[in-house]
Amino acid sequence: MDSTEIESVTILSRQEGYDYVFDPPLEGKYECAICLLALRSPIQTTCGHRFCKECIYNCISESSRRCPVDNNPLTEADLFPDSCAEREILQLTVRCPNHTLGCSYNINLQYIDNHTQACPYQPVMCPNECSATVLQKELDEHLTSKCVLRVKKCDLCDEPVIFNKEQLHLLTCAQVRVVCEMCGIMLARGNMQRHLTDNCPQVVVACSFAEHGCHHKMTRSDLEEHMAQSTQFHLHLVSSAFKKINAFVSDLSRTVGIIQSPHGNFSRQPSLRSQISATSPIPEHHTSPSNPDHTLEKSLCGGGDKPPVFPQLGGERNGAEAAAADANKLQLHLGQFATGENSKGSNKSSSSTPALSHQNIILRDLCEKSVDLSQSLLEESIRLGNLEKQLEEIEAAMEAQALERSGRICNGVFVWRIQNFIEELQENFGKVWYSPSFYSSQFGYKFCLRVNTTMRDGKRYISLFIHVRLGENDDILDWPFKGNITLSILDVSSVTIPKKHITETALTQTKPGAQAFIQPQTQRNTKGFGYTEFVSMNRVVDEKEACYLKDGTLTVKAVVRPAEALPSNIECICHYQKSVV
Repeated sequence: MDSTEIESVTILSRQEGYDYVFDPPLEGKYECAICLLALRSPIQTTCGHRFCKECIYNCISESSRRCPVDNNPLTEADLFPDSCAEREILQLTVRCPNHTLGCSYNINLQYIDNHTQACPYQPVMCPNECSATVLQKELDEHLTSKCVLRVKKCDLCDEPVIFNKEQLHLLTCAQVRVVCEMCGIMLARGNMQRHLTDNCPQVVVACSFAEHGCHHKMTRSDLEEHMAQSTQFHLHLVSSAFKKINAFVSDLSRTVGIIQSPHGNFSRQPSLRSQISATSPIPEHHTSPSNPDHTLEKSLCGGGDKPPVFPQLGGERNGAEAAAADANKLQLHLGQFATGENSKGSNKSSSSTPALSHQNIILRDLCEKSVDLSQSLLEESIRLGNLEKQLEEIEAAMEAQALERSGRICNGVFVWRIQNFIEELQENFGKVWYSPSFYSSQFGYKFCLRVNTTMRDGKRYISLFIHVRLGENDDILDWPFKGNITLSILDVSSVTIPKKHITETALTQTKPGAQAFIQPQTQRNTKGFGYTEFVSMNRVVDEKEACYLKDGTLTVKAVVRPAEALPSNIECICHYQKSVV
């Protein structure tokens, strides 16, 4: 049975009699003379009449304390429970309340509640909140094959997808086959980026020697031909780069050899490598017979399996963190170098001991300086992070102050633009928007607006409310708030004349005692004043002669006028279809 064909079953309040179809029909002696239904918790009066317990107690408390049947005086002392009648009524046979939906089950009245809970014809709401109402026996089928909010697996990637968003998923599914715009090949979307990066023959790529100076670009299919034709040019580039590295290593060697003299003046000393070479055999992993510059080049500029201590050869690194990291690497490298030389120096002859000690002093001094540099850079990095955090806090405070200031000078006329309204609603139908605060005057009442959506009879509506907020001037204002409130959704089209704004206006005096207008004790009154069905979503989206959504933005307006600012002859304009919560 389709969910739209199910008739609603009304279950009356437990305060009244039993509203069931009795089989055989209910005898008159078991009917309540007040609600005309089967007696529930029957009460007998001294004048011999029977009523439902709640019916008769409500009757004598609201009327002149007389029997509704014969008008005899009646008090609570004249009422007695009729257990015999109650037992007889509970043993009567009734039809299932879902008999109009197909249930043919008849059962004693005392067991009807248990049956209703398990009845396969009992209407239930879809647990996925798709707004459908189905029979209990059809719920499983609905959840597996009909519910628009059911979760299914994508046929291509096996990812869980909500049924009514499957088409949106296919726009991003990694397994959907798409065409490469460069070469025309078909492949899965998830492999497209790797294809363009590594394999596509029509992608324009740079030469493999671009970092050395070859700026030629070509399609990947032509790269092999370029490499074959430009071999001599590439060798020339590599040779030039090697010469620059050697020059850098030589300059670095001379820089390391500068030490401070005992008299406080700087003098040029032999390089560290020269001192080590002159006093002891050079370990194999520090030099090479064919290239005396191999040690410093490999250990400081990078080579083999070791990372470079000075990565500036490949491009300078900016930032305090990068500099601190470089200093740490230098410290570690020099420390390891000093330790290694110290341990190897212990096996040397006594004649080499002064030279090794002098080298250790140089290395220890460099390590200490690198530690100081690393600590300073780390402190600067922390200080910079704290300043950035303080700047973010100041910007947030300034933005809040700007919103507060604009809310004060609006003088009770507030316009609120909700950006990306439809997109956010599609992602989360239950989303609630709260506006920034605004005031009825500079020192007046403080308010905010609330917008959300609701569903009724299968249709979506926009709900619009206004809430009183806790203000700094509440102690000098009159409570509860009284005045004129106008809520509108604005027509922002550029051609509609006159504008077709959707507007509702009401006087708060027509809602005496409403919790929405009492003095707030928290940041915002829980109760708000407004309309649960302010306007249907279809009208906002599909209106032909007006435009309520411009670039996905919904524009809402509120006008608040306290009672002291209103003319005395203003009338209330309030639609009876709307509701106040």
